[in-house]
Amino acid sequence: MQYSVQLGTQHYHESIFQHLQKLREQEDLPLNVQETQLGKHWLISCHFELPDIEEPKKENTLAKIHRYYLANALADTILGYWERDYVQTVLRKRYHLNRQERERVWPKALKCLNERGEEYNYTVRRKTSLVAQILANLELNPIFDVEGFLRFRAGDYRAEVDRAIAYAVDEYILEKEYFEFIDLLKHFLDTQKPRIGVLHVGISAKGKFHLYNEAGEKITRNYLDGVESAGEGTDFSYEDLLISALISAAPQEVILHIKYPGYQDTLQTIRNVFEGKIKECPGCSLCEKLTVH
Repeated sequence: MQYSVQLGTQHYHESIFQHLQKLREQEDLPLNVQETQLGKHWLISCHFELPDIEEPKKENTLAKIHRYYLANALADTILGYWERDYVQTVLRKRYHLNRQERERVWPKALKCLNERGEEYNYTVRRKTSLVAQILANLELNPIFDVEGFLRFRAGDYRAEVDRAIAYAVDEYILEKEYFEFIDLLKHFLDTQKPRIGVLHVGISAKGKFHLYNEAGEKITRNYLDGVESAGEGTDFSYEDLLISALISAAPQEVILHIKYPGYQDTLQTIRNVFEGKIKECPGCSLCEKLTVH
């Protein structure tokens, strides 16, 4: 006895064919695969040979097992090929990103789609959902069109991919805005006349920052008073004060003495703005003082 399933696709016949051949070899499936090109479309005919079984239930069980293998091959193709193409298309058509921008965002979206959570692997979860949806379609109809299914029947799956793309685009925009902010601070710093040669920046174990001159004298107020008054009535944070004080001081060299585990984003911003002027203190008497204050 033989039964057949017809798979249609415009772009992914090679991947589907390879996955089916691999399955046939690995699982010893009684499967015969034939390809036919109809214009730009490909029709893949999957013919399964079933042994003569008098019990219809066993026959149905075998057919379900074979459809499950087909669904897996199709899901692997969608995840491995269609998904990557779809991300590129959405970035170009929906978000209107140019080629250079897409090259930055595309890997971020794929990373988001394929990362491993604490409780599950996102790829495995999507594949499980896809296999279930494909199986449901194959049980109703022995004709399955890949692109048609993804366009009209896989709304939940597409929505999940869309969320990953949106997250990657938002992350890229934030990153872009951050580096534009860094460039702005660098430009402003370049226009400033240095007010001090070496500035020591200490952050105590309690998270308080202090500024010192080369002689070890505390000069925090010298650069903070004007900044504090300018920040009144705004959303200026304590960390913003530190960055603004450093910009105001426009030192030729900055030595960091850090004894606080926080403020990592702020410290990275300082390192980026004062690139080439930053030194990290490996330990000194000032560091010891900051440890207890």
